[in-house]
Amino acid sequence: MLDGYVDEPTCLGVPPYISTYPRYIAGAIWFHSPHTEIVYQTIDEVRESFESAWRVWSTADLIILIAGMIVPGKYVGGTPISVREARELFSHPLVRDVPKMLVGPWGRFGCGIEGGRMSVASETLSPPFDYIVSGDPEIVLAEVFETGDIDSVPLDSQRRSMSEIEEYIVRGARIVAQHQNFPRGYVICEIETYRGCPRFVSGGCSFCVEPTYGMPQSRTVNDIVREIETLYNVGVRAFRIGRQADMFTYGSSEIGEEEFPRPNPDAILDLFSKIRVVCPELQTLHIDNVNPGTIVHHPEESRRVARIIMRYHTTGDVAAFGIESTDPEVIRRNNLKVDAEEAFEAVRILNEEGRVAPPRELPHLLPGLNFLYGLPGESRRTLEHNMAFMRRLIEEDLLVRRINIRQVIGFEGTRLGRTRGTKIRRNEFFSHKREVRNTVDVHMLRKVAPLGTIIRSAYLDRVEGNYALLRPLGSYPLLCHMPLGDTVPEVSDVFVVDHGPRSVTVLPFPFRVSRASLSQWRSVPGIGARRAARLKRGGPWRNLASIERQLDMTLPDWLAESIEFNNE
Repeated sequence: MLDGYVDEPTCLGVPPYISTYPRYIAGAIWFHSPHTEIVYQTIDEVRESFESAWRVWSTADLIILIAGMIVPGKYVGGTPISVREARELFSHPLVRDVPKMLVGPWGRFGCGIEGGRMSVASETLSPPFDYIVSGDPEIVLAEVFETGDIDSVPLDSQRRSMSEIEEYIVRGARIVAQHQNFPRGYVICEIETYRGCPRFVSGGCSFCVEPTYGMPQSRTVNDIVREIETLYNVGVRAFRIGRQADMFTYGSSEIGEEEFPRPNPDAILDLFSKIRVVCPELQTLHIDNVNPGTIVHHPEESRRVARIIMRYHTTGDVAAFGIESTDPEVIRRNNLKVDAEEAFEAVRILNEEGRVAPPRELPHLLPGLNFLYGLPGESRRTLEHNMAFMRRLIEEDLLVRRINIRQVIGFEGTRLGRTRGTKIRRNEFFSHKREVRNTVDVHMLRKVAPLGTIIRSAYLDRVEGNYALLRPLGSYPLLCHMPLGDTVPEVSDVFVVDHGPRSVTVLPFPFRVSRASLSQWRSVPGIGARRAARLKRGGPWRNLASIERQLDMTLPDWLAESIEFNNE
């Protein structure tokens, strides 16, 4: 089973995230064939040695590729498999005669290439793939392993309800132990609460695949908690309750009846409180999608839900708002969730509840904004509408954790289909994106993570030049650039010393001055190269006063409070 990674409106499976697909598939196989050996690899592992992978695959009875980019993005933790790469990788002579199955979004919806381009049909990968699953892979593979006849099983079979696969979900949990990041704890599991979008009753957004699932299928609180407890016992310590179109409507009795179902705070309380009971030492508990329309239609219930989540989650959480556009014509033509005023009100309400932060930590729960370009009705004025909206957020001191700017991928089966809607030139789009990154993003980061903010348990992702790139586990985690010191720890607490458009510069927390490198001292605002050199030549440092005399300056409180002299 090769994980080529998925990115859907309600599911992320690019490391350190593990999507639901490998767990559900492994569970279905092991339920019907407990002794089957499943070798689980990621595409990044395979890229380290194609020859080794082919030798292993050549002995297999079946090769399964999980793949599909529905939502275009840029990733730090891994690179999703491309169509060309998949075609070449699985056409090698060593695996030519091994049955090969394609599952996931590529099989169901078609192959997304990149933002701004139309998808291509799944059949473009046949060959090398013998079986392209357009249904639910766990259901198809359950039938394959139950009957033993892969050729007679309908590849479009779908689950009738979530209860049908709950045993698969639990049995497949242990597959995460084979993930490349598992040994060092750098994994976060996507958890599904329901599939589909409540707005399917009105057709949903024109571009989105979620309404194509029809009536949402919900899981019970006890089933979700049982899955999380099983994963926790395997060794997982980070979870994102992210596999649903709108976290705030989980458990609502109005799903299937109303376009904007009324939230059920009691269901959210039941879920999150029970998670904390079975996971007493979890590291991360975050959410993902929240429909801003739910918040403006049901503000009081939404406030209660936000407060409940904040009681049980971990800080630095993000509620992703799919605003997509604030241009009235784009909103009308694409049946988007909210207009500009409603979007602004949703941001304001969540700020009032969620921007509170513990001392020197990230805010509890902030909105994240998604803007999408290439939709019907778009014009150059669309850029002006969206920039005006973002400037208004700044003027009224409202915070958002991050702003995603994407170009749509058109998929068959959605209302958008293969329509090309953009009238914005490529250079105008990228100029707009740069403006957002260099003005709005920097402003927001300085407010969300001011100097001295402590980011707990940041994992080393890779080393680039003279910097270590680290990220904590969570929803849209901050990318941290740390100047290299004498060691590069796998995981460490860090604190913020500078801000960029999409990342922060950090130093180890606590900051032990005698071990600090010259580049680390230079990264501290106000110190510079000459003062950093004086510090490296001097010492040993016993207290703040001696450092301040050497620098001829008073250290800011946030830095002074970060320095530790013990064991110097």
